[in-house]
Amino acid sequence: MRVFERMRALRAFENQHLLFLKTGGHHHLIGEIGHQQTVGKPLTLKQLFLLDIGSVATVQRHLRKLKELGLVQHQRAACDRRSVELTLTPKCVRIFANYDALMDSKPPARDVTQGSGERSRVFGLFDSESGSQRLIVSFLTQGLKLGDKCLLVAPAAAQIRILEELNDRRKGPRQLIVSEGYETADAHVAFLKRVMREAKRAGQSMRLAADVSWTLSRNVPVGVLLDIVRRFDVMTRKLPLTALRVFDTRHFSSEDILRAAKCYRDHSRYSIVVG
Repeated sequence: MRVFERMRALRAFENQHLLFLKTGGHHHLIGEIGHQQTVGKPLTLKQLFLLDIGSVATVQRHLRKLKELGLVQHQRAACDRRSVELTLTPKCVRIFANYDALMDSKPPARDVTQGSGERSRVFGLFDSESGSQRLIVSFLTQGLKLGDKCLLVAPAAAQIRILEELNDRRKGPRQLIVSEGYETADAHVAFLKRVMREAKRAGQSMRLAADVSWTLSRNVPVGVLLDIVRRFDVMTRKLPLTALRVFDTRHFSSEDILRAAKCYRDHSRYSIVVG
């Protein structure tokens, strides 16, 4: 039943983005501040203390923690500079907007390019540039629609063709990041970490599309690529991630492809597509 898929997706989202709500005071503060912000009447600090959520000291402690997490902000009221108004930060608003959309959306038919809302990986085998290009474009288009932080790693020539088809469908700055890869595992992993941190700060899921032919233009051995894959997998175990890696069978030996496929230990969960 699809209801259980929805429940799993919601639970994964909550564990990634809404753990702060497990503290009762945080839950009440976010609810009250968000409601008043939605109706266009930001809650003042004085009004917050009168809501009987807890003692002044308790409310101040919860409020301080929410500010440290980058979820609540305050500013002087325009009409009365003596009053302090509380609002949710854009980051917090985005998190709840995504949560609301997840709760209201109808579960889609299964598509290997869409991911599961938790962790999903797709291993692609192709013998033509057009085949891999179609899958990568479809994969990234879905991510851009969902507001994911998207990353494309591919040789320069492939990037040009893919970006032409995407036709700049980004919703915001740096939603789609493009790279030709790095020559060492350490440099490439450091780059992936930076993108991952950006996704976490923005409250976004992460989507990685890689045309593995980038390793050829950088003279990166397959062993180094597999080291990158394993290290990235460990880094992102608690991050909602959908990853697509496409191998052109004309450029990689069957032995190398088999070694790469073995990185996908649970093939009952991770899809393999051929084109």
